[in-house]
Amino acid sequence: MTPSEHYLFRQMKLRHLQLLVALADLQSVSKLARTLHVTQPAVSKMIAEIESGIGLVLFERQGHAIRPTVYGESLIRHAREILDRARRSQQELQALHDGVDGRVDVGVLHVAAPFFMPRVISEFKRHSPHVTIGLHEGTLDRLLPRLRAGDLDLIVGRVSAELLRPDLSSAALFDDPIVLAVSSRHPLARKSKIRWVDLEDQPWIVPMSSAPMHKHLMSMLLLHGLRLPRDVIESVIESTNLTLLFNGTMIALLPCSLAQHYVARDQLHILPLPLEEGLGPVSIVWNAQREGSAAQNRFKQLVLDVAHPDHRRAEAQTLSDVQAGSRGGSESGSSPAESA
Repeated sequence: MTPSEHYLFRQMKLRHLQLLVALADLQSVSKLARTLHVTQPAVSKMIAEIESGIGLVLFERQGHAIRPTVYGESLIRHAREILDRARRSQQELQALHDGVDGRVDVGVLHVAAPFFMPRVISEFKRHSPHVTIGLHEGTLDRLLPRLRAGDLDLIVGRVSAELLRPDLSSAALFDDPIVLAVSSRHPLARKSKIRWVDLEDQPWIVPMSSAPMHKHLMSMLLLHGLRLPRDVIESVIESTNLTLLFNGTMIALLPCSLAQHYVARDQLHILPLPLEEGLGPVSIVWNAQREGSAAQNRFKQLVLDVAHPDHRRAEAQTLSDVQAGSRGGSESGSSPAESA
């Protein structure tokens, strides 16, 4: 065993890892000393002892800041992972001690929030009532970093393949195509035939500009010769979006299952203009480099089970109905792209 291996495996403690991570975050020995309520020389001595034990320089001064070297960055990355595992172990042990069987934190995109996730959670709670479920709704660009950092155990939603990296695994769950929806009282809802040009200069509710669905909509509008909308609300807050739709004259992109739910209540109308999908199915994503707890693995398996085709017949029938409406009510002489 080399001296550095002996130090890493026999002498390095969690408090050393916490010190390295804190210094990397604060980039200042004086700030770290104040945070730890110790003197600056004491902090410098601890860093020097770690560097001596490993045999590598971990930090260097750049102006007034202390920044990790390439060796420091590597060690700090692993330190964060170890500390995260320690934190989650403590939480799981505390949960077991308190009579709770663990915790599962799930990132949820809006396509899965209204119907699919409530079904999964209700089924899960019937068998595991003492597992705490944490739901975190948001956009993919915000949820993926949290999944990689270990703050989330799973993500359920529409995930573009190009955003996934080798450290993440995914499995397709079901298709829930995107449709254009308006209030049942919207002037477009009363037209016998709808053309793409009818959407010109209409107000829109759209996903955030970083979302793949936003880019997809913009490309579809350009494909059909429309100017990009100027009267726009960017929002992923579903309750707000629906209220604006019900009471206004806006157009929004909605998952077919959600739109059809309110069509049946005569609150929304689906515009029969087919959108090329290209966004992929609703999927489940998890960090392949992290070993899930028993509760997390049970939850992941249930997500896959509930998404089985036998559970999705209603959604398939909904899609069939909407596609039939699109063929009957869309503009005549549509291009192949419009009828795809």
